Amino acid sequence: MGERINIPMVDRARDAIIAISFLWVVFGFVVAGRVVARHKGIGLGLDDVLAVAAFCLTGTTIGFNAAVFSSGVGHDMIPDSPLFPTLMNNLEFMMKITFIFTIVYVWALFALKMSQLWFYLRAFSVHLKVWIWIVSGICIAWAIIFTFVLTFLCDPIEQQWTLMRIGKCMDQILVLKCVIMTNILTDLMIIVLPMRTVWSLQMRTTEKVAVASCFAIGLACVVIGLVRFGEIFVIDMVGNFTGTSFTTFMLCSIELMLAGICINIPMLRPFYTRWRKKYKSSAGNSGYADPSTGQGARSGKATPLPSVKGNYNAWIELEDDKDRDSDSNNDGCSERKLTTSTAARPDPEVGSPTETSAIHVSTKWTITRD
Repeated sequence: MGERINIPMVDRARDAIIAISFLWVVFGFVVAGRVVARHKGIGLGLDDVLAVAAFCLTGTTIGFNAAVFSSGVGHDMIPDSPLFPTLMNNLEFMMKITFIFTIVYVWALFALKMSQLWFYLRAFSVHLKVWIWIVSGICIAWAIIFTFVLTFLCDPIEQQWTLMRIGKCMDQILVLKCVIMTNILTDLMIIVLPMRTVWSLQMRTTEKVAVASCFAIGLACVVIGLVRFGEIFVIDMVGNFTGTSFTTFMLCSIELMLAGICINIPMLRPFYTRWRKKYKSSAGNSGYADPSTGQGARSGKATPLPSVKGNYNAWIELEDDKDRDSDSNNDGCSERKLTTSTAARPDPEVGSPTETSAIHVSTKWTITRD
């Protein structure tokens, strides 16, 4: 192979780089907001460290895309084309980038998955602990197994990028299909895992839907994975790699960016809480009732919300200390450990003790439920 020769990007490749870079910047702002919220609130944890690691790994894919797009990906390998000799010259370089890209892709996805699972472990540590560890074990095995398979896909390893026949390889397309489908399955596991718990929370149905939606926005990544699975069938590794692999390179990076944004958006709740307090304050001053408490400035009385039965009241509200002290009676604050204890108190309707569960909050408060 001669020295790599730069080839002007096609228009769609340039547009893809711009779009991916924009998503990465958004990802960065969301991660930064998460870190600030956690630092001022319940404190940083391993899930935050993994989110930052995933952000750094996904950023490298922008460079990988730029490298292959400027080496010929997006141009068809037509023998009669004047670019054909240059594409053949750059092919080994592009295959090396592809080899590295796939490994980084797997570990970026792993960091994102484990960040979300560790967040679940902090939030739902009792009722979902076993399931969280089971899914975590599956994700760890997934990353290790496919790293090994993708690394030793050929014997010798160099056969993955050299144009000379010096060994033999497994079916690379089949392996990539397995990576995509197992990634989709683990994503679905992670999305579904907290749904039953969320639906048991002591809150209004609209709030339950909002919380569930925060976790379910990861379905966008599942959709991208399905599209990528379809694109795998059109890749021609031998006859036209540069002309058929463009969409796959682009979607790999977009998937990582969107996944990072999706799992970090729920951590921005402190900023929403601040906005909500300002809204309630302005609503109270204007004489209108606040939608979350039913209290208005004119009547000075709160309209009680209907009782919602459930296993626990555990939406994580990552507020800083000042917000936590001033809004302790709204949705509950801090990171709630879902450990239950049994107590008895009189039932106002029948006058007899009723068994209840108490949720111990990490700030030493206790919230009871019927």
